[in-house]
Amino acid sequence: MIQLPISFNARSTSTVLREVLKELNFKFERETTQKHYTRLMVVMPMPKFAYAFRFVVKEPSEFVMDLYDAKMTHSGMMHFIELDDVNNENTNDIRKVLNALVKKLPRKPWKFTLGQRFQYAFLAPEIVMAKRKWRKLGIE
Repeated sequence: MIQLPISFNARSTSTVLREVLKELNFKFERETTQKHYTRLMVVMPMPKFAYAFRFVVKEPSEFVMDLYDAKMTHSGMMHFIELDDVNNENTNDIRKVLNALVKKLPRKPWKFTLGQRFQYAFLAPEIVMAKRKWRKLGIE
């Protein structure tokens, strides 16, 4: 499983992702699900669930993409794209989708605004590592 932090909320990103998949003529189904994450409250992690936009891509290769918003702190939401079942057969198609998605978004998804950085946590690992995680998949 690969989790990519993004600077756009899941709802707006899912609309753009649907357009990208249609433009690339990928066969997919759109589903809804929930994603489990933990939030640190005082000193105890608290289990939480987030509404997720799920894209089950069937052709040209099979993979699942979930987009969801996690409220990790009392004041800030962190947005994620999560990819399941990444393997040698589907990596190129995943790259194709993510590259097309990055081109359609108003700014690079790993570039968080100053307001987002202060709202979530300026040096949060998700923000600091975001560009590196995208680059690891070959997206720049």
